[in-house]
Amino acid sequence: MIHHREFFTIPRSQRCARHHSQVKNTNMKPTQAHPGHYWHTDDHADLAFNEYGPDQPVTVRCYNMQDHLNRGEIRDVPVATLEYLAAGIFGEARPSGLGATTRWTGSSHRYGIYRNPTGLYRSGIVILECHGGGMRGYAFDNLVAGETWGYIAAQFKPGMIWNLCNQIAHAYNTARDAERHAICTAFLEGRLKSRRKGGKRWAQVLPRSLQVIDAEPAL
Repeated sequence: MIHHREFFTIPRSQRCARHHSQVKNTNMKPTQAHPGHYWHTDDHADLAFNEYGPDQPVTVRCYNMQDHLNRGEIRDVPVATLEYLAAGIFGEARPSGLGATTRWTGSSHRYGIYRNPTGLYRSGIVILECHGGGMRGYAFDNLVAGETWGYIAAQFKPGMIWNLCNQIAHAYNTARDAERHAICTAFLEGRLKSRRKGGKRWAQVLPRSLQVIDAEPAL
């Protein structure tokens, strides 16, 4: 069976009207258009989960945007506790600056902003991103997350919310790619070393000037 990710186009007037109605405190209940299809969020964002089939998604995997040293790089956030705040929808094609008739679109990426009361703070925020590669989340747990994103959800238009969410997602993933490249390069150059102290092990990246004199084996 071929499973398709479905995205439904909603007229711009309806999108804006529903966005500014400020639907709050609505806990997520995943929906499925037809048996075997991908599950979707039951809100204006209309995001496709990574799950399909008879069992609806219970959690969504999110990157920790704060305190990843103590809480880990990723965690699974319960779906049923997420409260919808707003959607980030690209909208109509936009001028590209390459000519009067050349326009661009980012409609393949969609975003939703949700309050996450199960985080470190009851005012935590989760941004869900959905595109052809699947769904992923970004979890913000700090003292200002709820206030900041609550204001954005209430005051910003769907297109501007899309801009902001897309910038955050690209910045985070670019930083991850750069760090991954640095670690791989250090390994290939013999500068990634395994250290042990007090029964604990960790990895150390040596500067290039010290790689020759360090005699400990690489990871």
